[in-house]
Amino acid sequence: MKIEEVPFCPMVRSEVYSSEVKKTEVLMESFRRAIGLRIKENKEVYEGEVTELSPEESESMTGGYCKSISHVIVGLKTVKGTKQLKLDPTMYDALIKEKGA
Repeated sequence: MKIEEVPFCPMVRSEVYSSEVKKTEVLMESFRRAIGLRIKENKEVYEGEVTELSPEESESMTGGYCKSISHVIVGLKTVKGTKQLKLDPTMYDALIKEKGA
């Protein structure tokens, strides 16, 4: 790890020894500010003809008789070949709305 990558948060002594806030709270707040978080997101775009759209159902979490959609299987026919994608159930609603429009 390089020196530039080490998170650093300066502290003031008067802030730590203040009578208004506990020392541990001041230290915890400084730790929170100093903790660095990096998120790397990769997005892949698939373009092709939808050959399959099948929702996979599961038992409802509430314990009733109704079923909910756990995920959606989408089959795509692309230039490079066929591909099956497992998508979030919210995508199913968006696809149905798109199909109806």
